Amino acid sequence: MKISILYVFLLCSSLTLAQELTIDEDNTHISFYFQDQEVSGTMSDFIFMGQIDLDAIESATISGSVASESLDTDNWFRNRHLRSTKYFSSKTHPRIYFKSTLIESTGQGFRVSGTLTIKGITQEITWFFKNKADTTFVGTTTINTQDFDIYVYDKRSRNEVSIMITIPYKK
Repeated sequence: MKISILYVFLLCSSLTLAQELTIDEDNTHISFYFQDQEVSGTMSDFIFMGQIDLDAIESATISGSVASESLDTDNWFRNRHLRSTKYFSSKTHPRIYFKSTLIESTGQGFRVSGTLTIKGITQEITWFFKNKADTTFVGTTTINTQDFDIYVYDKRSRNEVSIMITIPYKK
């Protein structure tokens, strides 16, 4: 009996040590910036799936999606054009997906490698995250839209896009 009580105590105490987080999807913010142009914007309707434990970040699973229709550059004409079949094809591909395949601590944050799917095309990308004030993850990555069959500009280098995601969380 003493062993059973000790076992339950140890099990409960190890569970309370874990810092599993709850992601605040409603306040998650995604922004992007075309590096060669003065074009920036945001995306919304973020859905998070996964599990993050700060004490065991390498075993975390991170995946999520964002509505492609939510793409907003503060220019309704440009937005409509970018959502069309020529670019993001929002009606056919209503969501953009990311799924982690490897998470590594970097000392200053963590690196998340995984797959990004836009318009049904999946490519490997890497995010670099920092933990700000123990309340928010800020991640950055760069993609080239041509890798997803999106040719905003003819020259490949002009299609480089920096993406930043700000993910608030609660312990």
